[in-house]
Amino acid sequence: MYLLNILFLSLTSLGLINQSNTMADPITWTFSVEKVSDGTFDIVAVADIQKGWFLYSQDNGDDGPVPTSFEFSPSDKVTMTQDVKEEGELIKKHDELFEMVISKYKSKVTFRQRYKSSDATGAIKGYVTYMTCDGLRCLPPKDVDFNVSL
Repeated sequence: MYLLNILFLSLTSLGLINQSNTMADPITWTFSVEKVSDGTFDIVAVADIQKGWFLYSQDNGDDGPVPTSFEFSPSDKVTMTQDVKEEGELIKKHDELFEMVISKYKSKVTFRQRYKSSDATGAIKGYVTYMTCDGLRCLPPKDVDFNVSL
């Protein structure tokens, strides 16, 4: 009986440890295209951030958290016309976790990449790389692929 109790407790502990390591991603991404004018469009990437978590700006240095970045696959039909812009309530202050001033977002942030295209067929493919932390711990950087129709 004693051996069965030890086995049961061991299996229960392993199950709890495994559950904590498979936590769902606290960032949800949506991607779309908005027409700005004839031949000019924006790829819009919206990051919904779970309460208590933060997503880092593109404008953080190399010594801190991994900054959010976008990579677009080359296309003959598309010309990117500016850098990716951020829209949201930017928090820029000293961060206890990284012991430096960093820029981050909580709740929600929108990223816009303007481009020109004379052909409204096809798609733009790429990925976003980001890192998220909750003040006590950080999840490893992650890539999320996207594929939006022109």
